[in-house]
Amino acid sequence: MRGQRVHLSPKEFDVLRLLITQQGKPLTHKKLLQTVWGPDHGEETENLRVVINQLRKKIEKDPTRPRYILTETWLGYRFQLPMVASEKQPRGKQ
Repeated sequence: MRGQRVHLSPKEFDVLRLLITQQGKPLTHKKLLQTVWGPDHGEETENLRVVINQLRKKIEKDPTRPRYILTETWLGYRFQLPMVASEKQPRGKQ
């Protein structure tokens, strides 16, 4: 999807923006729901799951194996940029 424009619904945009601004930090279902849908919406995790699935279909190469929007089991979601090959292996002494 690199370099391509992707149409996001307002909710998708708000969820993605929140995840990106907190990159690397897990955000709870409740925090995401209350921030994006409002303070009275902390328990409707199905709404959030639908939006996350739609986002993954739009920005992930393989939505079934996400690299950007990661699930934090029983907690929520986290946005993480994938590591590039040079970051994966420790540098040896020269």
